[in-house]
Amino acid sequence: MNKVKFLSILIAMFAVTTIATAQTKKTKQSMEVKTQYLEVVRFKLKSEVTKEQFLKAENEIRVGKIKNQKGYQGRDVYQDTDGTWLIIIRWDDKESAEAWTPIFMTLKEGQAFGSLMDFSSARQEHYTLVKP
Repeated sequence: MNKVKFLSILIAMFAVTTIATAQTKKTKQSMEVKTQYLEVVRFKLKSEVTKEQFLKAENEIRVGKIKNQKGYQGRDVYQDTDGTWLIIIRWDDKESAEAWTPIFMTLKEGQAFGSLMDFSSARQEHYTLVKP
């Protein structure tokens, strides 16, 4: 094999290895967990409130001011067979979640959302990610 061909193959192998390494690093970074703090709210609706009313109010929260709140990542809504609702809100950190609470309480959509809940059944929990 002549030197030019050998050198070309060597350069090509180096380029492929470099690209593969960069892609692996990018994939690992995109797989890293960013959520560091969870806010979990468990509750039942007032007896006169329908599922449709609640989901409409939940959607108003999702498309509202929270979208631009610093540290907000998203929220998921679950319902148990006994009518208990569970909302999991993902945040970058505790400070971001705590900054949102007083804002939420003053918003029209926050007050509407709260008016649907049976507060005697409500429970709020907070969790911080622990990396073993």
